[in-house]
Amino acid sequence: MKLHRVTYVVFLFFLGVYVLGNHLLPVSDPVESNYALTAKEMVLSGDWLSPQIYGHYWFDKPIMIYWLLSLSYSVFGMTDFAARFPSGLFGALSVALVYQGVRTLTGQRLSALLSAFILGTSLIVWTIAHGIITDMVLLFATVGTFYYAYRGLLVKNPWYMAVAYGFAGIAVLTKGPVGLVLPGLLFLIYAGVKRSWSMVKALFPWQGLLVFLAIVLPWYGYMYHTHGMEFINGFLGLHNVTRATQSEHPEVNHWWYYLPIFLGGSLPWTGAILYGMYRGWKTRTDAYLFTMIMGWGTIVFYTAMATKYPTYAFISVIPFSLLGAFGIISLKDASHRAWWWVLGPTLMLWWALGIGTFFAPWGFWWILRAVVVGLTLFLGGCYWYRKRLMMPFTVGMGTLVVLGIVLMEGVVPFLGLRSSVTYHEQIRSFHGPVYYYGEYAASVPYYLDVTPVRVEPSPERLAKYNVQRSAKWNGKNVMPQIEEQELFKRLQSGERMLIITNKNYGKELEESSVGQYLERDESSSKVVLLHSK
Repeated sequence: MKLHRVTYVVFLFFLGVYVLGNHLLPVSDPVESNYALTAKEMVLSGDWLSPQIYGHYWFDKPIMIYWLLSLSYSVFGMTDFAARFPSGLFGALSVALVYQGVRTLTGQRLSALLSAFILGTSLIVWTIAHGIITDMVLLFATVGTFYYAYRGLLVKNPWYMAVAYGFAGIAVLTKGPVGLVLPGLLFLIYAGVKRSWSMVKALFPWQGLLVFLAIVLPWYGYMYHTHGMEFINGFLGLHNVTRATQSEHPEVNHWWYYLPIFLGGSLPWTGAILYGMYRGWKTRTDAYLFTMIMGWGTIVFYTAMATKYPTYAFISVIPFSLLGAFGIISLKDASHRAWWWVLGPTLMLWWALGIGTFFAPWGFWWILRAVVVGLTLFLGGCYWYRKRLMMPFTVGMGTLVVLGIVLMEGVVPFLGLRSSVTYHEQIRSFHGPVYYYGEYAASVPYYLDVTPVRVEPSPERLAKYNVQRSAKWNGKNVMPQIEEQELFKRLQSGERMLIITNKNYGKELEESSVGQYLERDESSSKVVLLHSK
């Protein structure tokens, strides 16, 4: 495939956007630190095939994210920038591939630029592109799967479908079987709606199956050969089947869970996407049908799953970005007032962030407030003088400027609250065992090579905080841990210890029978640090 010249420009621009400030963002708990620590142990142990954490094998995710993190550590060192670089890189690759794909399929540079620009500047994409999680790599793999499979069906070329299977193989190495199952299911629905048996047959070329197996079998085969049923039960059983059938977070298990995530995560383009859906319904072209099935099919699929998580339906941003581009292009022929589909959500996002600064106890926010006012006036001028192409450009670039300031002034200190970096000195100065009560913090061993022992709260205390997971989830965490009763016994025996916990659990501990053995360390305002007396 010959790359368009603008594809390179799109990639370099968004790579710069996504790596900006990453060196200032500490590794946060509890999600990011698990990936960062696992990759660190992979590098230090020399075992680049079997993921491990706390010195134990664990099978939470396939190998791809750990390979990428380990390669990044090898190039940049074990730094915060290195930990976040893979997501930034694959975010930029995803946006560039969307431009390349739309440009090739439609031949329209404007549609391609708008699709890529909407994807790259959406709130949820910008956020995840700065994170240490698997979803940005999955986004890239899914863009490739959608694009090449759709192109293969259009031109009836099995080799395009084979490339799609190659991208699906990357997705399966990143997230598991869902990387193939979900796109395959959506394409079968698309073929069914089209009532085309030839499409169904075209979805299963022998070339594609061979490519897919060549990518996934080496690692999965090695893991089964090395770890046997322990791998099958842990990876496929606990982290796939159990996630689908037993909710890990039952307190958020609502049918509408992904709707507000779609509406908020799509900002500032939510209105453009909805307008594209509305205008496309009148024509119902093949492209419109495809994007609607891929987008809403993804949301319905994950809604049916027992476990809900904010990023699970993340890949729906791919088809929705294309619908947003169609919506903006349709606005060129609409009434002038129809542009409020774009302006309304944009101003809501900018001003929500600006007003929210008055409730943030950190950051030099006058810069953001001045920028929001200035951008609002400029966008209003574009609307008044009917600069229709300037408006979406201002929306996207203005949002990147606003989010860049939020990153520096807000996200950096916020992640400090979600990381162990704020109490490293207290841990270094303490000579004795360290415990983490109620939750866990993999960022401690990641930064300090000190592994806290997690204390599992009593069932009564967990029930008070609505933690009512199935017993099947007990095997998820492999962090060294003890029961609350064992902690009490150790305190009674006179063991000197440091306990790290959060505000709610800390207050309960101080008021419980354990409290008589503890005293608060007032040197940290970020977490509750309790010393044994």
